[in-house]
Amino acid sequence: MKLASGAALLLAFVTAAVAAAVCPAGEAKKHYWATSLSRAVDANILQGLYAAAARGEVGWLDVDPRRPLAQLAPGINLILYHVGGNCYIGADCDRFPSSEPTNDRWDEHERRIDLTDEAARKIVINDLVAMVQRADKIAPPNASIGVHLDNVHRLRAQDLADVFNDYLAAVAAAKEQGLISKTRKTGYIAKNNPQGFKRALDEKLLDAPPFYVINENAVLRQDGRLNGQSRIAQEIGRCYGIPVFLKTFGSDIAYKIDQQDTPEQATVEVHVTREMAREMAHLPHIAGVAWSVDEGRYHPIEFAQGSAVEPCTQDCGAD
Repeated sequence: MKLASGAALLLAFVTAAVAAAVCPAGEAKKHYWATSLSRAVDANILQGLYAAAARGEVGWLDVDPRRPLAQLAPGINLILYHVGGNCYIGADCDRFPSSEPTNDRWDEHERRIDLTDEAARKIVINDLVAMVQRADKIAPPNASIGVHLDNVHRLRAQDLADVFNDYLAAVAAAKEQGLISKTRKTGYIAKNNPQGFKRALDEKLLDAPPFYVINENAVLRQDGRLNGQSRIAQEIGRCYGIPVFLKTFGSDIAYKIDQQDTPEQATVEVHVTREMAREMAHLPHIAGVAWSVDEGRYHPIEFAQGSAVEPCTQDCGAD
């Protein structure tokens, strides 16, 4: 009995030690995401960001650097947008070895590039490092700086790792060269490819986890569940303690209701409303939900803050 008890105690001690290494103790914190890519951040959302930072919460200002930058207060981190796997038609696209039509709503303004091509990837990474370098000169010393790389939804887990690991290595080299402050916390965010990012995290392909996850076109189905991609993003939050932000658009249809018992026998389309976005923010492992009128204008006019993000990392393992 004593041997069994001793073995049980030893097992408990080892289990606790492993858990402590994987899940370091820390305080759960709320996060606030203020973003706009089409114009200046909405004044009410910006005010909410400053208030969140004043409360000691983690603030993220996620913007296109081509637009005027709002003032950064202590506790607010800066995330800078890059078109990523697309390029802007004209001089931007001319820099790349090749590009193709996007065949979507952005086809008039953008073309698709291949981030798995080393030459194309290097051009993008040079852009990202230059953005971080410029931001390092204007951001407060305590602010983290990251990049918001768009149009990576076509990439597989290993492709994502190649892009972001190369970026992290290039930033590290710039720090060694004195081009970026060595004490500056730098990173990236994971956008619109939750399945690929989760696999990259599960298989430990990434040299560092993302600051947070964005999943656009999130909807709440009739049964109260998130759509599939948003649920995978939610799993990243649960497994890895990474903030998850959902982006919603009033132009998206959440679900349809067939009214066959009415004379018109109409089908009613239920759009993603502001109220629906607020409901999503109450779901577990969702740090917040931003709502825009339509997808053509990436300018949220409401942000619903979600639950606090647990710092503990729960490694769910590969699927």
